[in-house]
Amino acid sequence: MIAQSGKMKFGVLLPTREAVMSGRADPSVLYRLAERAETLGFHSVWVGDSLTARPRIDALTTLAAVGARTSRVRLGTAIFLAALRQPILLAYQLASLDWMTGGRIDLGIGYGRRGEAAQEHEFRILGLDPGTRIKISEEAVQIMRRLWRENDVAYEGAFTRFEHVTLAPKPVQPGGVPIWLASNDIEAGLRRVGRHGDAWMNNIKDPGTYRECWQKIRAYAADVGRDPDTIEPGAYFTVAAGDKDAVDEGQRFLAEYYNRPYEAIVKAQLCVTGSWDEVVDYFEAFRKAGARMAVLRFAARDQLSHLEECAEALHRRGLLDQT
Repeated sequence: MIAQSGKMKFGVLLPTREAVMSGRADPSVLYRLAERAETLGFHSVWVGDSLTARPRIDALTTLAAVGARTSRVRLGTAIFLAALRQPILLAYQLASLDWMTGGRIDLGIGYGRRGEAAQEHEFRILGLDPGTRIKISEEAVQIMRRLWRENDVAYEGAFTRFEHVTLAPKPVQPGGVPIWLASNDIEAGLRRVGRHGDAWMNNIKDPGTYRECWQKIRAYAADVGRDPDTIEPGAYFTVAAGDKDAVDEGQRFLAEYYNRPYEAIVKAQLCVTGSWDEVVDYFEAFRKAGARMAVLRFAARDQLSHLEECAEALHRRGLLDQT
């Protein structure tokens, strides 16, 4: 289990989608960002996931490659559509990846946006009903944890049935790969995190709402006899910081990324813009609301420069220690 501390940790999202959008077959930017993030003192690097809705470099393949080039940073998914994968195979892949990286893997699971045609299409082309994606994901979590912790496992669920399965190697991390469950301010999702999540990922836009949701998660955990302090509360920030030109570029970047106006994007998710001091102030507001992990996605063409500027701002405020 992941234990909380009072200090906020910072991770960086690797631009696996932008690698496809650029049209260049050059993984070096992903490697440089991960290596530099480790040197600068960031806690972790993360990757997103999509099959056809927003094409990108495969998440687990990327983490395997980056894991071979780093030694300290944790390697996570923010977020991963587990429902698109067969759970026994996924458990095997993650256990092997955890073994290969010395126990550095975190699995952030999400479900896609309901009613978004491109995302629902991803499920249908694999013969899956998008309306069952959450139940499939819940079942996958149960299966993976049992396979990581037990031998000769049998399981009979609504979507997967098997018997006499022993997975080897097991993950290096005791109990298996930590599972981050995604939920914004949705009661059923918060309940799911409290009862089943090792950690919580979200892009809630307001620190006050974040605090309220975190208290609900803690209460749901206590209701089922869990220690709420073993759940790691995180937050996912999209950041466009610096001078006016940098902020304007970030807004254009996001409009192209989602193929919709920036004004529509900022209504749907947490986007933080302004000077670096203003952005760090926003991080601090979420830390005071309970967040202990921040995953930062940079809305910028030059991701490496944004990483350097972010690190400098965090160092200046005593929030990031160089290794």
